[in-house]
Amino acid sequence: MTLWRAFSETVGAALRDRGLVILFVAAVPVYSFFYPLAYETQAVRATPLVVVDLDASPMSREIVSRLSTVAAIRERGSAASVHEARDALAAGEVAGIVVVPPDFSRDAMRGSPTAVTVFGTGSYPVQDSAVLGSVGAVVQGVAGEISGARLARQGAPAAALLQSSHAGPAFISQPLFNLTRGYGSYVVAAVGILIVQQVMLMAIASLVGTWLEGRTGPLFGPLANGTRALAGTLAAFALFVFLALLYFIGFAFWAQDVPRGGNIAGAVAFAALAALAIASLGVALGAWFADRERALQVLLATSVPFLFMGGIVFPREAMPEPINALAMLIPTTPGIFGFVKLNQMGATWSEIRPEFLNMAALLLLYASAAWWAVIARRGEASGR
Repeated sequence: MTLWRAFSETVGAALRDRGLVILFVAAVPVYSFFYPLAYETQAVRATPLVVVDLDASPMSREIVSRLSTVAAIRERGSAASVHEARDALAAGEVAGIVVVPPDFSRDAMRGSPTAVTVFGTGSYPVQDSAVLGSVGAVVQGVAGEISGARLARQGAPAAALLQSSHAGPAFISQPLFNLTRGYGSYVVAAVGILIVQQVMLMAIASLVGTWLEGRTGPLFGPLANGTRALAGTLAAFALFVFLALLYFIGFAFWAQDVPRGGNIAGAVAFAALAALAIASLGVALGAWFADRERALQVLLATSVPFLFMGGIVFPREAMPEPINALAMLIPTTPGIFGFVKLNQMGATWSEIRPEFLNMAALLLLYASAAWWAVIARRGEASGR
């Protein structure tokens, strides 16, 4: 079988399979619109909090008043005790508790150590972080005013008061890439690559499993022989993956207003390399599973582990070395960082050298594994 015939038969088989054509053609566009909806607001807003004001002073009431003006917080009233507020937190009525301790105003005016305590559930780290930052900013603002008032009472000169109100160098926070500072812009750019990989791996492995079950197709049919059939099949599958990646990093990111276009030529070239690696892995898995349904069952369960191992939602520096080594065998590990650096951050090829070398090594590894698995399955068929 010639390379071109294997290529055309693979494309035709993918488009004719009524069960898998949805994965090959429609699944990625559908995911690209529905997945980002959860992050449409980008920033945390209106998190319900309850305040336990054990000080009941003008200063503590000022803190409570300022908290009600913060966009990330929605005050749900006050509680008489921490125990009462804790019951509301356990019942899910509120997402956090702010406790102003007794004698807070007196200690703050004297310069004695004191603190406003914030409690969260720990179930939603992004939400807890936003609440902690918002409460901290309000308390810091009030504390600065208290410090100035204390200096004024001590008879400090006007220059000292001015210096106290502007203590430290000016700090200007300007994001370079995630201009909206939104969680959606951060996570969608990374998870989009994982979506493409998982959808295409399921589609490719299932189609290869179908061919193997029926001894059909360009890999296991009567005309399947040599490496040209495998090369043509890999090229066809890689085309589907490549188009899905281009759709995501191009149109989908534009439609969802995700930061993009830093080094588009580099991102396109890297997409071609990643597409070949993912296609090779899909063929190897399909030949190994040798079953259409088994490929779907196994790969569906790997999406969340692959996301965590990729180092996006959990830092790779905090992972055990064996887990890091295993993560390097997943195309999304170099793929996510490579695409983010190229498409979002405008990196050059020299700056993604580790990701490029990792992806190239995976291409060689999985192409060899696919060749070995296909030859082994062909041998089993001929021996029966």
